[in-house]
Amino acid sequence: MRLSKLKDLISDLPKGPLDKYRIRARFDWKLLKLNLEGEEGIRQQNKIWSFIKDNSLFKANYNSLTLDESRRICTARIRALLDNEINPITCGSWFNILFQYDASIPVKMSVMHGMVPNTVFTLGTERHMDILHKFSNLEYFGVFALTEISHGTNAKGMRTTATYDVNKKTFCLHSPDFEAAKCWVGGLGKTATHAIIFAQLITPDKVNHGLHSFIVPIRDLDTHLPLPGVTVGDLGEKIALNGVDNGFVIFNNYHIPRTYLLNRTADVTEDGQYVSSFKDKNKRFGASFGALSIGRFNITWICSSFLNLAVVIALRYCAIRKQFGPSENEEWPVIEYQAQQARLFPHLASAYAVKMFSQKYCEIINNFQIKLVSGEDRDKLHLEGIELHALSSATKPLCSWIARDAIQDCRESCGGHGYLKMSRLGDIRANHDANCTYEGENNVLIQQSSNWLLSQWSCLLNGKAISSPFGTIDFLADSEHILKQKFNCTTIEETISLENLLFSLKWLLCYYLKKTNKRVQDLKEDGCTDFMVRNDSQLFFARTLSLIYGEYILLKTFIDCIKEPIWKTEEYEVLRKLCSLFGSTILEKRLVDLYAGGYASVDSNIDDKLRQGIIMLCKDLLEDAVALADVLAPPDYIVNSPLGMADGNVYKHIQEKIFQNKENLERPTWWREILSSKL
Repeated sequence: MRLSKLKDLISDLPKGPLDKYRIRARFDWKLLKLNLEGEEGIRQQNKIWSFIKDNSLFKANYNSLTLDESRRICTARIRALLDNEINPITCGSWFNILFQYDASIPVKMSVMHGMVPNTVFTLGTERHMDILHKFSNLEYFGVFALTEISHGTNAKGMRTTATYDVNKKTFCLHSPDFEAAKCWVGGLGKTATHAIIFAQLITPDKVNHGLHSFIVPIRDLDTHLPLPGVTVGDLGEKIALNGVDNGFVIFNNYHIPRTYLLNRTADVTEDGQYVSSFKDKNKRFGASFGALSIGRFNITWICSSFLNLAVVIALRYCAIRKQFGPSENEEWPVIEYQAQQARLFPHLASAYAVKMFSQKYCEIINNFQIKLVSGEDRDKLHLEGIELHALSSATKPLCSWIARDAIQDCRESCGGHGYLKMSRLGDIRANHDANCTYEGENNVLIQQSSNWLLSQWSCLLNGKAISSPFGTIDFLADSEHILKQKFNCTTIEETISLENLLFSLKWLLCYYLKKTNKRVQDLKEDGCTDFMVRNDSQLFFARTLSLIYGEYILLKTFIDCIKEPIWKTEEYEVLRKLCSLFGSTILEKRLVDLYAGGYASVDSNIDDKLRQGIIMLCKDLLEDAVALADVLAPPDYIVNSPLGMADGNVYKHIQEKIFQNKENLERPTWWREILSSKL
């Protein structure tokens, strides 16, 4: 039955030069796409792409827009999508494919029409349902304001205060200075009427209860001017994503009703008493941070969208672009060259790894949110929230760096044509760049993961149970045995088997936990403060530990996914090779540690086995690379790059783009200045 639906679900690709490689594929790309994304996922994509194709408002504009025009057209397109029930709520995580069309749209929509209502629903209670309804009805436009001018990833260091006033039954919001201004708030610069503000809650007894969230009116609903006591503005032009009006807000003793505190986990009574469903303050933070981890897991899906698009463009182009050959009369497509395969195919493998991870864990975090709202066991939620926070703190940086490096390699692999704006690779690179910073700057955020891992290692050393509700580190209970093992593979095939690659990463994680813990203990014995211990145990220790944890989880998720019974034999085989290439590429970069830690002896030749395995896998995957890219590719009008169109007629499309802009063929308006010396 599923086969009969394929023709309606997935369109045939146009005939052209790329057929040379498509006919060599050893699997049906449509069937693989169906199994990878599911029927509902493909229907969601078709709904979004068809709407964009048929709506004149979304017609591609090849001229640069002013900042104001960028914001206006982004807002207009968002309204059109909302009016047609295309939004983060109805489409779920598949909404993120919009990043492949215009990243500004989903960035702004995800905050205003996804993150804000989700936060109100998750952290609010019945008394906030009317406000939630107004957000849903577009009577209110909400944004999410956590970061401050002088504080970003360190959420506990935020300086905006919300002091309860018993007499007025209000919270008084105040920004002590410009450094405490909420900033980088997407949608606040020109659009928002309300903001979810995170501020330090202070009760009348002068006790600071830490960061809490409030629904705060910002602009007058009739005039759209800032309310008294509120200074709001725009941060101006950015490197990219200029359809998003990132703004700032400053409060000057600004009062809001007591009921505007989102009070699912904590509240303040009318007489100023602080009450919480969590006796332990840290457990309240654990549940809250678990809820906020949805943004970071969502970014891994965004990284997947950008990564997929760049890989599709580069692989299709490199399958057409010819350079040199075995004779003067024969030129090879550059994809045939070993160096180019090693340059691109590991990124193709990463694209599948990140895609599978993001799909699985976005579903997990969504289920966690449901449990948080339903009021399940608070202690259990705390533990789950902490693990999700640690996992997202490792994988968000890892996935964004994987995509960053892949996009750059894709750009370079397309040579000079890749540098043309029409290729889209430069815009993809600029748009993706923000993923390395927002929702926690990568190098700072990643420390959250190592802190949790070290705390679990400490439990293990002290004879206590490891707390890993999602099983991401449950193997640590066997760490003593794992660390005693040695690399003993005798063949290339054995070395790059999924089982051995995964075990090698388990060994590396245990090794770095032991190594980092020793570094921490040595610093403590030297009399260092807790702060200096954390600071001086990062480079080559805790930071690497967190990255290996993320790499292990990505590989394990890839392996678990392809072991599911949905795949046909030929699909499993090509996915197994991709998974092996992903794991081998990761491990090859860790060779120094494998030798230095004693896992591999000098005469084991693990370096040669891994590298020969990578070469072997790349050569083998040449048969399937274009078809694997087809699985990831959106329609041509979304790819919108002459280098990456499905028919492979690269040079025809480049010519069309060049001649489409009449200015390219016209004399410049300032031509007299060129000839001024002759006049």
